[in-house]
Amino acid sequence: MPDFIQVSEHILRLELPFRIFGPLTVPVAVWLVSSSDGWTQIDSGPPEASDQMVSAVVRATQGRGPDRILLTHAHYDHAGGLTALRMAWNPPLMCHREEVPFVAGEMDYRRLPTGSLAARVGRYFIRTGTWQVPVARDLERGQPAAGMAVIHLPGHAPGQVGFLHPRDRAMICGDAVMSLRGRLSPPFAMATPDPVRAAASMQRLGELDFDHLLPSHGVPILGQGRQAMLDFLQRRGLN
Repeated sequence: MPDFIQVSEHILRLELPFRIFGPLTVPVAVWLVSSSDGWTQIDSGPPEASDQMVSAVVRATQGRGPDRILLTHAHYDHAGGLTALRMAWNPPLMCHREEVPFVAGEMDYRRLPTGSLAARVGRYFIRTGTWQVPVARDLERGQPAAGMAVIHLPGHAPGQVGFLHPRDRAMICGDAVMSLRGRLSPPFAMATPDPVRAAASMQRLGELDFDHLLPSHGVPILGQGRQAMLDFLQRRGLN
């Protein structure tokens, strides 16, 4: 059974497998952030890994569970465990206001307008779910959430956000960038309807001050996260 592993003083990471289609899988991360007022969980993994996720949360929190859930965005592999968390502990859920309709099942990512050929093709392959979980609070950029700054990083999803932990100097960035096969890469083109805004979000990450870069897909970059981000932007001509 997978377990949470500590990556900084207050942040733990759980890696779960996410099946894209057929035998093709990629890792997706779920995060727990400890603070004086309890545990904050960021994202919930895909629905098929819900049992593994809940069991790992039980072990990491000694049964207490999360006091709140923050979503980077509501894609299948990030929000699929919300129902299981609601059944286990029913913690309040927070996400960006532009993600609320996707969480509530009022909108479908496959219907988003796009000028990207890859995203138009991807509509036929992207997995979606209807979570219909109530949102206790919607987030705006610049607001604090569980002691972290909310950073709006749209493009891959309209309301994708990252969370900057000031004390740990850590940036939990969702799918704004990925860290697969030992190097940074953009989010999957087939699941990114607005690549122009996605590029601007990657540039936004380069403007922030952090040491640890914690993407949802791939290994964390510890200590040298911002420099790795700047090097990546330079390679892509985005600096």
